[in-house]
Amino acid sequence: MTGSGAQHNARDTGPTRTRRLVVSMAGLVASAGCILASTLTWLSVPDGTGGTTSLSGWGGVSGGQISGQNVNDALAGFASFRPGGLAVVIGGLSLLAAVGIALVARGRQPHRIPAAVLMLGGAGGLVWGLLRGTSPGDLNGTYADVRSQISSGAGPWLTAGCSVILLAAAVVVFTGLLDPPQPVRHRGIQPR
Repeated sequence: MTGSGAQHNARDTGPTRTRRLVVSMAGLVASAGCILASTLTWLSVPDGTGGTTSLSGWGGVSGGQISGQNVNDALAGFASFRPGGLAVVIGGLSLLAAVGIALVARGRQPHRIPAAVLMLGGAGGLVWGLLRGTSPGDLNGTYADVRSQISSGAGPWLTAGCSVILLAAAVVVFTGLLDPPQPVRHRGIQPR
C-alpha cells in the first residue's frame, strides 16, 4: 500500500491542483472580505444637524456628536451593537476551511468537510448580510424616531457578497471538480 500514497500525490498535479488552489484562494479572499466587512459601516443615522452618524460593525462612531467613541459605551449596558462579530466568526472559520482545501490533497474526496464549513459559513453570512442590509434596525429603539431615515452601510453588503463566493467555492468542491481522478485499473494476468 505504500504506492497508493505516492499515487495520490502524483495525481494532484495539473488541472486538479490548479482548480484546488483557485478555489482555496477564492475562499481565502472571501474570508478576508468577511473579516474586513466587520470594520466597515453597518448603520448610518441622521444626526439631526444635517449630517450623518456612521456606526461600524463593532460600534465605532464616526461623524455626529459622539464621533470617535464607541456606541456600546454610550448605551451603558442597555443594549449592544456589534453586528460585525458574526462576520468575523464566519470569516475566521471559512479562512481555516480554505487553508484546509489548499493543504490537504489525499484521499478519494479530501475536501468535503472544509466545503461543508464553507457552505455553512456562506449561508450564514449571506442571510446575516441580507438581513442587516435590508433591515438595518434602530439600535434597540435608540433611533426609533428617525427609523425611516436609517440606512445600512457597506459592511452587511460586503459580508453578503463574500458569502456568495464562499458558497460558490463549496459548490465546486461538492460537484467533485477537485476530486483526484480515479486510478486506472489494469486487469493484469488472469489465471486459467
